[in-house]
Amino acid sequence: MILSILTIAAPLLLITLGALVSEYAGRLAMFMEHSINAGAFCCFAFTLATGNLVLGMALSVLTCTLFVVALEKTAARFDANMFLVSLAMNLLFASLTTFFSVVFFKNRGVLTDEAFRFNAPVTRAVTTVLCYSLVGVLLFFIKKTMTGRALRVTGSDSEVLRAYGKNPAWYRTLSWIVAAASGALAGGVFAARLSAFVPGVSAGRGWTALAAVFLGRKHPLLIVLSVLVFAIAEYASTTIQNIPLFARVPSSILLALPYLLALLLLIIVPQKTGHAQTR
Repeated sequence: MILSILTIAAPLLLITLGALVSEYAGRLAMFMEHSINAGAFCCFAFTLATGNLVLGMALSVLTCTLFVVALEKTAARFDANMFLVSLAMNLLFASLTTFFSVVFFKNRGVLTDEAFRFNAPVTRAVTTVLCYSLVGVLLFFIKKTMTGRALRVTGSDSEVLRAYGKNPAWYRTLSWIVAAASGALAGGVFAARLSAFVPGVSAGRGWTALAAVFLGRKHPLLIVLSVLVFAIAEYASTTIQNIPLFARVPSSILLALPYLLALLLLIIVPQKTGHAQTR
């Protein structure tokens, strides 16, 4: 059970830390949900094109990240509201994923292929180690590097950066790079674990990650604990269906437990007033 929970938590924790970096910069990455789905689709498509899962994941991360940066730079040039831009990216990611799925695979549903079929236990183990390794790298980056420390004050004390000759806009762009890369890689992990691309494979995890950032009050340790709580809820929602007592409860309700828990915690747990900016 513990191993299953840690396996579930691994990609969710990576997504959450990506969102945390964007929140530090004052530009919460509201596009996390559908960047995961886009990453999963790109991983499937690029893996079939190259015949290599690792290369497929790398190209997926690169493509999704460059796309976000291009949109961010365009929006910044026109002085757009970045909160609205971030939300709109979800719609754009979703529509483009469907469009390219139809164009390249003549299918807007589940995509499978013999070339995208992997050993399930090995894939879960490898992707879990990969996610936790990258989580460690992100935590080190946030806490120990000069760039990470500067990024942490971008949203709350950008004037301090300017006083030291640093451009806050650069750090805000960097925060979205980290967020987009984290979401896309997690999408590739989900696709590899399923040996397929499934529309909506994120299943609300992008929104759950944003909830974990606020529940953890932007503190990495508290955020890790929040993610573990959500992972336990997700594990329970899938295993509880095998208990006779819950046999007559609709599966859709049981599967919604992690998101109901997130909503409940956001309501009852007091939150600090944030310093997030929209530009």
